[in-house]
Amino acid sequence: MILIVTTEDHRYTHKTLAPEGKVDVRVISYKELKQHATRLPRGTYIFTDVDRLSMYDVRDAAMSYRALKRAGQRVLNDPARMLSRYGLLRALNRAGINDFDAYRLEEQDGPRRWPVFLRLDGGHGSPITDLLHTQEDLDAAVAEAVEKGVPKSLLLIIEYCAEPVKPGLFRKLSVFRVGDRLLGYTCVHDDQWIVKYGQPAIATAALYKEEFKFVSKHSYAEAMGPVFEIAGIEYGRVDFGLVGGKPQIYEINSNPDVKLRPEPSTVDQRNKSNEVFRVNYLEAMREIDTYSRSASAA
Repeated sequence: MILIVTTEDHRYTHKTLAPEGKVDVRVISYKELKQHATRLPRGTYIFTDVDRLSMYDVRDAAMSYRALKRAGQRVLNDPARMLSRYGLLRALNRAGINDFDAYRLEEQDGPRRWPVFLRLDGGHGSPITDLLHTQEDLDAAVAEAVEKGVPKSLLLIIEYCAEPVKPGLFRKLSVFRVGDRLLGYTCVHDDQWIVKYGQPAIATAALYKEEFKFVSKHSYAEAMGPVFEIAGIEYGRVDFGLVGGKPQIYEINSNPDVKLRPEPSTVDQRNKSNEVFRVNYLEAMREIDTYSRSASAA
């Protein structure tokens, strides 16, 4: 059994695993984890959504992680070790992995390269501004955000670092980590620099063929290993782009929306890529599974 611990509002991310029947995955909230601490089933526990928790809830989650470990359970993603978005981007820049940097607004330290954009530290929504090219643009965007009630303490200034894979077409790549396994995932393509959900069938046949190679050969898996280690994440999905052929890491989502059987694409090559990922993901999940039997984490 694998138990994925999430925030209450984000339990939906792994719902497609239920019909598979090849691995017993259950999603529980942090509230349920705390309420049933003395009668939790034996299994592999995966802590997610730590960046969506309050400071006090992160501490509680870290204590629960340690209680489960003491009870002999297998547990992934230590809340006490996992970095914030800001902490990860700053660490990757210092390690020479990312060429761009990130700044807390509270640092009062201006960016060293332009353009930049604003986004929140925590959560996984889109940036809250378009690209900002001057200090005047940045100051105005901050003032507007604060006027709308966005706390300065949550604002990040992030240097832009992306390039189109083809004229007018941007691509986001991803790699999953499931325990010790690193898995290539399908790409997201869009006609704007903010590549989040993408547009169906927008890429060329050559790009979909390349995507299949990414998924089947796990092309960037080795390069992403150190990134996950720096982040302190043993289960999740890293999103990145290529700039001058070099991976640039944008974020790691510890509670990724796993779509094992997405809507069929009009592009047959994409359907093949989705199927390869489905098989690889389920195999990796079976590897971290633990037989179910009652145990106390007290």
